[in-house]
Amino acid sequence: MRVLVTGTSTFFTPRLIQGFATRGVSVTAADDHWWSIGKAIPKTRWLRTPSLSQDPAGYLAAIIRELKSRPYDLLLPTFEESLLFSEFREEIESLTCMLLPPFEVMWQLHHKPSLYDLCCELDIPAPPTVTQPCPRDLAEQVSHLQFPVVLKLPTSNNSIGREYCETLTELVERFQAVHTQETQQHAEPPFVQQKIDGEAIYTLMLCHEGRKLGEVIYRPLRTFPENGGTSSHRESVDHPQIASLTERLARATDWSGFLGLDFIVDRNDGTPYLIDANPRANPAVHLGYLGGVDWSGLLIDLQRGREPAPEPQAARPGVRNSTPLLDALWLMEGLRPQRNWARNLYQRLQKVLKPDWKLDSCHDFMGRSEWLCHMAIAWQGFSAIGKSLLTGQSVGKCFLNGANYDPLTVRELRQSQVVSNDVLAMPARNVQNEVAAAS
Repeated sequence: MRVLVTGTSTFFTPRLIQGFATRGVSVTAADDHWWSIGKAIPKTRWLRTPSLSQDPAGYLAAIIRELKSRPYDLLLPTFEESLLFSEFREEIESLTCMLLPPFEVMWQLHHKPSLYDLCCELDIPAPPTVTQPCPRDLAEQVSHLQFPVVLKLPTSNNSIGREYCETLTELVERFQAVHTQETQQHAEPPFVQQKIDGEAIYTLMLCHEGRKLGEVIYRPLRTFPENGGTSSHRESVDHPQIASLTERLARATDWSGFLGLDFIVDRNDGTPYLIDANPRANPAVHLGYLGGVDWSGLLIDLQRGREPAPEPQAARPGVRNSTPLLDALWLMEGLRPQRNWARNLYQRLQKVLKPDWKLDSCHDFMGRSEWLCHMAIAWQGFSAIGKSLLTGQSVGKCFLNGANYDPLTVRELRQSQVVSNDVLAMPARNVQNEVAAAS
């Protein structure tokens, strides 16, 4: 069996690749780095692609060229390239298998205002939201919201562009600034959502045609950025109400593939509010493995046509792990100019060296190649720091810069026909026959 894994510069893909490798599956790791954390796994074939964010047409062309050059049983996207592949699914599924829902469904969940509309339709709790605010009528449009509120960008990740506003005056001022900035960049303007006071609970599930195959539900013990972002330390929990809501969403959308959901559980009445959806894998991949969810095994069984178990694999509660890179970035966040920054930095250093909780795993990697993974992710981290110093952008944004994708560019790809003319017209090998012969 041969699998092409994309998005392998993210720190949670090595565990998926390791899961395939331990079962004798041949893996090709693809991303825009000459060497990355996913490519550090031994016996993994490397494929360097153009940048997804800067050259999506070239990225897609490289993937299709690879699929035509050798037989693959499965294409597994792990980050935002999932949206690109889903849009061009006809071209890809003629060459290999792929576990993704239609693009329109992915976009509905990825686009936060559309996700809110879907939550209202499915009776899934979501914070009160103004999905299409305008500067002129903003005060009237948000009159039914309680402060504080949150300004969000419709398709951002890792808390990029998020602003908390305590008063209407502050909201009007910040909304105008962000609205002007985004419209000047021909991007979609921000929307406004009521801030829920409560505990964050995140999830990751793997589905097939609306059926949940495996899931881990977890609380972030530490996040980067600190005010709510990607979890750097996490603990699996048991939350039947959230499990029921994720099941409802998976069935309603007929979801296939990975899906991560972010909830805030109201501190007053315990209502879990869905605030974000990531139509891809997320940092809980390794936590799921530690808790008993064998993502790679589930994907292999699915590709080979084996009937899934009647009940989905659920991660056992109480398992904790961390990500050293995000710990380092969290520590660096303490260097930003602020009052008592030296004391704050010292306290963060103490918490990194001695966490307030016991960890079952202090890394996201496994196997004899672990030191190579740490070297690769350190190289990626230092590169991101250098770009941050040169551009003034956040380290988190620079780290993911090449892997991010604006789904609106698919229209330009279709209209320009760059992919169809230059790549899709190339003759394809008889992949189905080759796969059958290889197996």
